[in-house]
Amino acid sequence: MKRSLKFVVAALLLSVSWGFAEPDRLSVRGKNIVNSEGQVMSMRGINFGGWLMMESWIPSLEMEWHDHLPRLAREVGIEKELRAAEKEIGAFEDDQERIQDYIARLHQKLETKVPAERFKAYLALFEKEPSVFAAKDMDDLLRARFGEAGAAEIWDAFHHTWITETDFQLARALGFNFIRVPFWYRWFEDDARPYTYKAYGFRYLDRAVAWAREHGLYVMLDFHGAPGCQSPWDHTGELSNARFFSTPEFQKRCAGLWKAIAERYRNDPTVFAYDLLNEPFSAKDVQNWTEAHDLIYCAIRSVDARTIIVMEDGYKLEDARFKRKGFFPDPKKLGWQNLVYSIHFYSGWDPELTKGDNTFDHRKVLRELVRVGKLEQRRWRVPIYIGEFSTMHDLPNDLAGMKMIMTEFNRLGWHYSPWTWKYVNDDGEGSIWGVYQFNQPWERTPNMYRDSKQSILDTIARLTADNFSMHEPYGKILREVLTQPVRAAK
Repeated sequence: MKRSLKFVVAALLLSVSWGFAEPDRLSVRGKNIVNSEGQVMSMRGINFGGWLMMESWIPSLEMEWHDHLPRLAREVGIEKELRAAEKEIGAFEDDQERIQDYIARLHQKLETKVPAERFKAYLALFEKEPSVFAAKDMDDLLRARFGEAGAAEIWDAFHHTWITETDFQLARALGFNFIRVPFWYRWFEDDARPYTYKAYGFRYLDRAVAWAREHGLYVMLDFHGAPGCQSPWDHTGELSNARFFSTPEFQKRCAGLWKAIAERYRNDPTVFAYDLLNEPFSAKDVQNWTEAHDLIYCAIRSVDARTIIVMEDGYKLEDARFKRKGFFPDPKKLGWQNLVYSIHFYSGWDPELTKGDNTFDHRKVLRELVRVGKLEQRRWRVPIYIGEFSTMHDLPNDLAGMKMIMTEFNRLGWHYSPWTWKYVNDDGEGSIWGVYQFNQPWERTPNMYRDSKQSILDTIARLTADNFSMHEPYGKILREVLTQPVRAAK
């Protein structure tokens, strides 16, 4: 059951007082986050994904590459053969192979299956309209087609529409007490002019912080897409282009931007934490990871000694080298203070943990997560924060899994924020990717190569708050777990 946003807002305005006190500055004390009076805080937040770091699958603003290639093949009548070729070469392993190399292998296989003239026609289409792999491809394409002003008009329309003050209001009413705001470096800095910072990104961060303060929420700023890309994944802004950890200049630029951000928000306790790098997977080892994070840490601490700093393992704790002995370094030896260590996990993808009735054993995944989280907490006596997680689907087993997972985090005194707040479910499959989901028929996903600027703007205009409704079974679970008692980490 989904209720219209107008109904939800009206009910909230009747039942909730919006007069909040000024935010209290939070800090780390041992394994816990506390307020200025030393009271233990349980930070239970939500990610505003897809907003200031575009992931096109979340608002459904462009097809991902694995949908785009069949779209092109369909035009020349070889979609069946393309899908057969995909099946033969196997799935793309995004942490092991570059997407360009995978597509080259796919095309080699496809060429053996179709008439030469059709393959030539397909390749001509592909060369004219290569996949929009990630945000950078989309941004470059919009600027090439519509100029700087036209691209800015489209991005402004999206950033004004996808997240509004209403979203902060609804998140607070549901029981969340902070918002994790992922952001992309390109809204603050051009590659051609490094260390010169633009007002554009700060305009939206300022807006987010002001709305959060108005509605009694804290904010965690999350550097989701760094210069050079800290992982090979598309949510850095590029796919298969992870050069951050091998390039000192990219690390310096990241540290420089963090310093500018910290200077701006250091005196605002609404911004309670800085998440230095989202999923820094591509660090080659602990030393590489530590040196980059220490550079950023020191840049921030040169201007802001008080705000909590969050550091993520980047899935290293799933690596056989670290899952038994731990990954994170000793913060005391490095002089790191007011620090939280963070882990992400997604439960539901491993076929070995899927039972005969096609349900997934979320309990087993949770047990392993708790084991490694407790290991790191015992080693270094820091708070543990699960910054992203989801069971992804909305089958009864998966909804029950989310309730079980968050209840366990509450029991352990861990902090958390599921992924994500809003979602356009364009394929109609059951999902809990969004607490709020688009409630109108999704006519078509835009084609950024062919659609007019006005057509793209018209699609974005449909993403207003009134066209989203809460996923009610998921919302019911959230209302329950977000009001469970606060416990200190032991």
